[in-house]
Order: sequence, then structure tokens, then C-alpha cells
Amino acid sequence: MILQWICVIILTAAGLLVFSLWARSRYFRLAHARRLLEMQVEDLSRKLEFSNGLKQKITMMIAHDLQSPLHFLNVLSEHVSRFAANNQLSEVKAGTEEMRKATGNIHAFVKEVNLWARSQHENFQLAEHSFSFNELVGELQQFFEDMLLLNHNVLTVDCPDEVYVYTNRDILKAVLRNLIDNANKHTRGGEIKLVFTNEPNHSLLTIADNGSGMLPADLQKIRRRLSNPMLNAPVEPNSRLGYQLIADFAHTLGYAMSVTSSRGIGTSVSISGLKCGSPAVGALLSAEVIGICQPD
Repeated sequence: MILQWICVIILTAAGLLVFSLWARSRYFRLAHARRLLEMQVEDLSRKLEFSNGLKQKITMMIAHDLQSPLHFLNVLSEHVSRFAANNQLSEVKAGTEEMRKATGNIHAFVKEVNLWARSQHENFQLAEHSFSFNELVGELQQFFEDMLLLNHNVLTVDCPDEVYVYTNRDILKAVLRNLIDNANKHTRGGEIKLVFTNEPNHSLLTIADNGSGMLPADLQKIRRRLSNPMLNAPVEPNSRLGYQLIADFAHTLGYAMSVTSSRGIGTSVSISGLKCGSPAVGALLSAEVIGICQPD
């Protein structure tokens, strides 16, 4: 009888031990599944937040940059239609040329938005190669020729004859184009300087103007944004949108930017962190190359 009770106790204890081990294993499996599910929810929430922020920026960019050229194109088309009705062929020719430039700028702007949106993604693969900085500057000079004349400004370039930089050409072009365009917008009858200083282990690029300058509040917002670069940073209300986009591009390239400005004296933007390249290093590391050139 005692032996039977001992067997029952042993079997009961073994059953309880097996059940305890099964329950423990089950608990850890459920806990692990819960952690995986929580991680998936966090990842989806982060992606949703990124997507919403990206949509907000793109919406602001379109509202900010497309409203003026589309309005200009609409007015210009009305003038061309009126000139054509009156057989004013020279005016029609001039108007169609301006329409061609305007549509080209809009098309280029869409490309820039596309590149910027992709550069903001955490999985963006930056394509870098070595190219002539002088050729890039020449393209910018040609692009801004008419705009500079319209505001009676002069763009001067101080750069060594042969400089090659190693980075993403299109994003650097977008940064410089926006900076030059900002300078031209806020300068009348003045000078815009682009200076490239190439020293051992240190290259500095500066775009300066003697225009109207910024209000202290605007300058403070821009400096705060530049001092805290981050992927998909939110748009700061009542701030200069162009500089926020420039900051995003500069952060993507790994550059550091600083801005100084005085009301009535002008603005100077310095870019550091540029890597000089060689004419022999020209192979692309990826196919992420888009031509962009559209005023901010």
C-alpha cells in the first residue's frame, strides 16, 4: 500500500514537473511572440510616422515651389495666345521660349522632389563619384544667367582651375543651386560669391551675398535646424522652407553647414566636409543619379 502511494506521488510529481516545464516553455514562446509582435508594431508605426512626415514635406514643397511657376506659365500662355491672334510672331517666339524654360524648370523640380524623397529614406544608397567641380559651377552659372540679370546681380566664382570632388553630384548641385537662388532672391544690384577653399585635409565652400540678410529669428531657426540634423526631421513652421530642405540634403552628404547673416548686410553660408577626388576616380558606385536643377 505504501509502495503504491509512493508510486502515485512520484508520478504526480513527474506530471507536475512536466506540466511546469511545458507551461514555462509555452510562456516563453508566447512572450517571444509578443515581443516580435511589439517590434513589428513599432516598426510599422515608425514607417507610418516617416511616411506622414514625408507627405507633409512634399506637400509643402509643392505648394511652396510650384505655385509661382505655374501661375507664371498660365499668364505667359495667355500672352502668347493673344500675340498669336494678332500675328505678332516675334512676341510669340519669345513667349514660347520662356514657356519652354518654365516647363523645364517645373520638370526639373519634380526630379528634385523625387531625389529628395528617396534621400530621406533610411535605406537610401548614396551614389558617390569623382567629378569636376568647375564644370558643375559652369552649369550653375549658365542656369542663373537670366535670373541674375533680372535682379541686376553678379555671380563671382573663386575656385582653383582644376578641382575634383567626391560625392553625389546631383545632391551637391541641388544644395548649391538652392543657396545661390536664395541669395539671388534676397539681393538687388549686388554680388553673390562662390568661394572654394582647398587646403590639405580641409575643404570649405562658401556662398555669400551682400543682400538684405535675415531677421535674427529666422537665423536662429536655421541654426537650430542645422545643429540638430536628423532623418525625416519635421518641417519647422514659419521658417524658410528652402533652408530646411538644404539642411536635409547636406545631412545626406555628411556635410556640416554654418550660416551667418546680418540685416541689411547680407548672408554667408559655409559648407565643410567636402572630399576632394581625382579625375581617375569616376566610376559610379550605384545607379542613383538624377539631374536636378530648379529654383527653391
